[in-house]
Amino acid sequence: MLRPALALLLVLLAASARAVEPDPAQAPRVFARETVEVAPGVWLIHKPAVTDPPFEGNVTVVEQARGLVVIDAGGSPASGRAVVAEIRKLSRKPVRWIAYTHYHGDHNLGAGELLKAWPQAVTVSTARTRENMAGPPMAYVAGYAASYAGMADFAARQAADAKLPTALRAGWARVASAGPGMVAGYSGMQTYPAQRTFTDRFVIPDPKAPVELVFLGRGNTDGDAVAWMPRQKVLAAGDLVVAPVPYAAHTFPGEWIETLKRLEGYGFRRLVPGHGPVQTDRAYIRKLAAALEAIRAQVAPLKDLPLEEVRKHVDLADVKAGFTGGDPWLGFLMDAVFAGDLVANAWKEARGEAVIQGKG
Repeated sequence: MLRPALALLLVLLAASARAVEPDPAQAPRVFARETVEVAPGVWLIHKPAVTDPPFEGNVTVVEQARGLVVIDAGGSPASGRAVVAEIRKLSRKPVRWIAYTHYHGDHNLGAGELLKAWPQAVTVSTARTRENMAGPPMAYVAGYAASYAGMADFAARQAADAKLPTALRAGWARVASAGPGMVAGYSGMQTYPAQRTFTDRFVIPDPKAPVELVFLGRGNTDGDAVAWMPRQKVLAAGDLVVAPVPYAAHTFPGEWIETLKRLEGYGFRRLVPGHGPVQTDRAYIRKLAAALEAIRAQVAPLKDLPLEEVRKHVDLADVKAGFTGGDPWLGFLMDAVFAGDLVANAWKEARGEAVIQGKG
């Protein structure tokens, strides 16, 4: 999950942080993964506590006759190692393909560990995702460890603040506790842009478990891919769909709504979101689309005002309540990774301004 907007917040925190010593021994526990079966021959490898850092994207594994297709790859070398360990529990077949749903590092910075384990695996993504992974949008990776040191230091102070709600303090305490492992896990990272790219569709054929990688339109990023397993009726949506709180850093609100409609049109029985548990219906997709529409409708008439003035006039209470149920920790995450960013992007959209990946 670490969105570029939240990454910026962490960089700011790091500037005034006290030193948080990395603890390599803690990293395996902090970045631990678990596996659940989604359908026969399809598994989800996920981080159990999805709303606590380190914020890590889901990984989907599909077994084919000659090997495995892995969709996304974890967000650090530590999580990549955890993914490799989980895959080896599932099958003795080699990983042949590693597909990236989009460029955000929490979905691909573990790829190096998979490529060490299976050097013949081929990485694939949309052409735009490759450009983003090879360019400035991934520049924040160099400061990841320091950023998380800043977050852990800030979290310890928040956890000790008696004025905060108990649930919010508890959330910050969990962040502080995981801090040394996160700092260790996010050290020495590098990106692995895709070796193969596509613009519309890329098929990995198989008699029983074909995988179709498809670009349905811009939404969460300018290069989102989804993975469709037509025989198993499983759809891996990447961060086009994230639960329980969606993300909206450098997004395209109007186009995102249309992309969600195309996503909803698939005859899936199981939907694997970019983060969060497997979904079995379309209710969450519709809730997300409704939230995007509600915020766009409020922002559009205000497009001629400065952004900070727009923020004062937009009422996000109902939208936030629909996703958080009043939970203070989810409310913090909603503000950090969705609400504020979406208002800014809807404002740019209404004004005809470009949304640039990796920039404010």
